[in-house]
Amino acid sequence: MADMNKHSIGMERLSAISSIHRNPDDPSYANHDTPAKPFKPDMENGALREGKPLTLLSVECIGLLAQYAGVGFLAGIIPGVIYPVLQGYLNAEGTTVVSATVLVQIPWCYKMFFGVISDCFPIMGYRRRPYMVIGWVFCVVILFIMAAMSVPDPYYGDAAMHSIDEEDWTEDQIDSINADAPNSAGKYVVPMMLASFGYLICEVAADAMVVEYAQREPIDQRGRVQTAVYAVKTSFTAVGAAVIAFFMNGEEYAGSFSFSLSFQELMMITGVICAPLVIVSWFLLNEERVVDKPSFGEYMSSFWTLLQKRAIYQIVAYKFFSGVFNSFNIVSSSNIKLYWVHATPFNNSFMTIVGTVFYAITLALTGKYGLDWNWRTIIIVTMCGALSIDAFMTMFTVWDVVRNQWFWLGVPMIEYLPDGIRFMIATYVVVELAEPGHEGALYGLLTATTNLTTPFGRSMAKLVNAQFHVWLKDIQADTTLVRRDVTITIWICYCMKLLSLAFLPLLPRQKAETQELKRTGGSSRAMGIFTVSYLAFAIVWATLVNLLSMYTTTMCWKITGGCAPKS
Repeated sequence: MADMNKHSIGMERLSAISSIHRNPDDPSYANHDTPAKPFKPDMENGALREGKPLTLLSVECIGLLAQYAGVGFLAGIIPGVIYPVLQGYLNAEGTTVVSATVLVQIPWCYKMFFGVISDCFPIMGYRRRPYMVIGWVFCVVILFIMAAMSVPDPYYGDAAMHSIDEEDWTEDQIDSINADAPNSAGKYVVPMMLASFGYLICEVAADAMVVEYAQREPIDQRGRVQTAVYAVKTSFTAVGAAVIAFFMNGEEYAGSFSFSLSFQELMMITGVICAPLVIVSWFLLNEERVVDKPSFGEYMSSFWTLLQKRAIYQIVAYKFFSGVFNSFNIVSSSNIKLYWVHATPFNNSFMTIVGTVFYAITLALTGKYGLDWNWRTIIIVTMCGALSIDAFMTMFTVWDVVRNQWFWLGVPMIEYLPDGIRFMIATYVVVELAEPGHEGALYGLLTATTNLTTPFGRSMAKLVNAQFHVWLKDIQADTTLVRRDVTITIWICYCMKLLSLAFLPLLPRQKAETQELKRTGGSSRAMGIFTVSYLAFAIVWATLVNLLSMYTTTMCWKITGGCAPKS
């Protein structure tokens, strides 16, 4: 173990030659803000790592924030394009839209693997910057490939059919329907998923840097860097959503504007915007070369030892099981949005912007005022409050008391409060648990566990929802039976979210309790094996089930959620 610690510490130091010629006490080196620069802090202030804390608005910080700005922008564009294109343009089934939404997020389930690669396989002596460059190059190439793809005719040949009852369609309008359009969804979703893999690689490397910087902060300030980067990421998600709102709201997308961008044009513009990040990643960020190339075998052995610690497997269990229950949502949401409240892509994206700004404010306020909150208490209070308001507004829409698109679109805004707080708590826990030399993999494991819960939970929700009359044709029919079944699925969703609170005892109350658990929790080989087993099953299940949902030959299998009964 002593040799292993020396090996890990060596990776964080300057090169051997530099160490010989540089005096750490020499003031000429005082302003070198690098993740690996030796520094003599007062470790009594609660810092977890030696080194100078990152100065916000420094060139290096701007380079780091640029990574999250790019990731956030794409996080607004790629998932945001699903509603106007798949729902409005192609008229896809609700289960297909859910699967598409999941698939563009599923790369984050593989975050740990990219973290291991980043930690273990330096490129030209660097563990972070080269992977950022590779990620952005790959992402931009995929965006340009999508810009060259052909797009079929829309499902509705006459855009006015979006707002006309089916029984009032003319013969010409019926003849204009492109019945094959919904089957084209997979053609676009898979490349979007690949683009997500590209900017995921960038975020993994950036996250590892953030952990290193955050651990330098004294305990009363720790969380400042994390709050800044995720506030930037969320703010630029709002910018991406604004692009969707203004340029994907044409009549062909069930919108209200007379102008719009095509899918190809949007991808081309997005690729051009993201291309400069390749240069930013290399020239604005500082990173010291790794002296000793880490041994993959030794790394995995020590990482396996880490996984067996109670502090790790207990937090992973909380994140996974509470997250699966909390991610249990209705699959008819996009169809309700289009056919019951007639939400346009503009208004949908506008509320996404409002939501992301609210989310960013939540992150900022949590970082400023919530560093010492009791994590369990704040999660209970915010979730119960959000669900109470959500239930009131949702039932009004389902039973046609008030069917206003702003009313329906405003509901998810409330959920940003508990989600934002849960997210920041998750990042704080990661910093407390991270070990030198394993930042990328451990951060990847804990955040990937959180991200894995959504596709796994949604795949379970599809299986349950398939037992009710909540298919596309059912929502269009809008009968009392359909409203009853939608109500049942919504209350099942609420019950699942409340059940997620049952796992709160696994979450420490605060940072000090997390450190105590880390010191005294012990380890268990059996629990380590169990943890790896259920995570492996969940990631394989979620990936396969949602991919199979995108293709006509497999989308009707029961494990994918099935298809609507033939009338």
